Amino acid sequence: MVSISRYKIIFKCSEHLFLVIATCPSECVCPSCGAPLCCHDHRERHVLLKSGIHVTLLVPRCRCLQCRRLHTLLPDFVVPYKHYEASVIQGVVDGKDLSACPAEDSTLRRWRSEFRRMAPYAETLLRKVQDAAYPLFGASLLAFLRQKFPRRWMRSVLPLLSAHGFFPATRFACCAGSACGTLVPIEERSGST
Repeated sequence: MVSISRYKIIFKCSEHLFLVIATCPSECVCPSCGAPLCCHDHRERHVLLKSGIHVTLLVPRCRCLQCRRLHTLLPDFVVPYKHYEASVIQGVVDGKDLSACPAEDSTLRRWRSEFRRMAPYAETLLRKVQDAAYPLFGASLLAFLRQKFPRRWMRSVLPLLSAHGFFPATRFACCAGSACGTLVPIEERSGST
């Protein structure tokens, strides 16, 4: 999964899809080995916007020319493994007005819990990036970003986390071997083969 910040979105009227096109080749590098990515195909990605409207994006999938891995290029307003756009999740985490949020209460609680678990890890990665440029003394860098960029801090932090293999957890996943699509917690299924 590669998060891109420079892209064009084109509406395809005949198919009712929004096609995502990466416009900056320098963002299209393999997170595993750093080699350039070559467009392979597109796949559908469903996103629920802040307004409550469902949209279907056609996001590009690219293959690494060196390690041959396949990566999906996601626009920065889409959170990996989530159906809601980043601004919705960010609003919940920041404690903004939730009256217009299209998610259920259990989902809101899970997002807050995930953020509390992810915050120390994000802080460590941000410090690592910051210390490469110049040492930072003082309070939490994550708290600084949330205060300095209240509308877009999540778009800055998610690509860093994704590049280091950390994705927001999903609570359940369908296990193919289970009866009738029973939901099995990821922790239980990751240990089995």
